[in-house]
Amino acid sequence: MEVRLTDPLKPDRGTHIVWDWNGTLKDDLAEMVLAMNVTLAALNSPPIDRAAYQNLHCVPIRDFYARILKRPLADAEWALAEQTYLKHIRTRPVQLRAGAAFLLGTLFRLGYRQSLLSLSPHDVLAAEAATAGVTGFFERIDGRRGSDTGKTRALADHLARLPRPVAPQRVVVIGDTLDDASAAHAAGAHAVLFTGGLQHPDLLTGSGLPVAGTLPAAVRTGLTLLPPVSADPPARRLRLSPARGKTLRR
Repeated sequence: MEVRLTDPLKPDRGTHIVWDWNGTLKDDLAEMVLAMNVTLAALNSPPIDRAAYQNLHCVPIRDFYARILKRPLADAEWALAEQTYLKHIRTRPVQLRAGAAFLLGTLFRLGYRQSLLSLSPHDVLAAEAATAGVTGFFERIDGRRGSDTGKTRALADHLARLPRPVAPQRVVVIGDTLDDASAAHAAGAHAVLFTGGLQHPDLLTGSGLPVAGTLPAAVRTGLTLLPPVSADPPARRLRLSPARGKTLRR
């Protein structure tokens, strides 16, 4: 797949991509369903399937549990759910989506600014990014450090703490839930939603928001949303998938 990129060599004037982790860069829908069912068992509740997970998924995550259980969680139940989920997820392998590391590396080498933002606990996120070998591609990595309140406040704080300021209109958020798009728009940024993640694709496509079925396509779509930058040099042609026969190693 070839994607035309704009002004990749001038990061002070160029694009900043904020990536989501779970369900987007990390190929973990099956793992998340399993983790949810382990947690539901601890809460003496029956398991759910993949379709139910995707259709009910929402943030804050405590509200997600409430949707599944059809009642609010007591504080003690929420504490047990968090403890059970984290104990399980820390034992699981980290699997990036196919081609994700190559894509991140290619954009990084061309001068695109990238950062990682997730509602996963910060220590879990940082450890998983390091295990996947992608930490160095990001200017900043932020996971959840406090209460689970959704991404809008988290994204605002994340952008404010980047090592160099960036204009919101030059920011593209790539995630897999409607909450990612809401956060982006609240910050004045753009959003593209990946349809292969944690929220059901019908919910995303039915929203009328920009969507993409692959990560390279999400990048391509995101770049079309950006306002033009005057006096840009001609865009380069870039392959966003590994060359045939090339083996990528972490």
